[in-house]
Amino acid sequence: RVLREGNQVTVIAYGPMVTTAMQAAEIAQEEGVSIEVVDLRSLSPIDMATVLDSVRSTNRVVVAAEAPTFVSVASELAASITEQAFYHLEAPVIRVGSFDTPYPPAKLEDSYLPDADRILDAVDRVLAY
Repeated sequence: RVLREGNQVTVIAYGPMVTTAMQAAEIAQEEGVSIEVVDLRSLSPIDMATVLDSVRSTNRVVVAAEAPTFVSVASELAASITEQAFYHLEAPVIRVGSFDTPYPPAKLEDSYLPDADRILDAVDRVLAY
């Protein structure tokens, strides 16, 4: 479902990362950037119709997930979006996730998991393309 409508960048998230994506969208709005946030709500099946509608309206995509991006749901989404909406994209799909390292001890978790700043960095990258 589309949690927040926007017209410059689509940020796709699921699970706990939805809250972080919403925080990033609020910060971006203060800076004059309009982010649409799509909450997948289900990974099987993925509602690609909603995802693709959003991609076609913003033409730029960031996929945010807590998991590392290598061989992940974020990777599959990026590939599917590129395959199904290539001619609508004005920039490559950017993935934001945890680092490709083993999960750290609890006291380092905040540094490991993506935060709003990492999402906003990706948003800046797709807008600058």
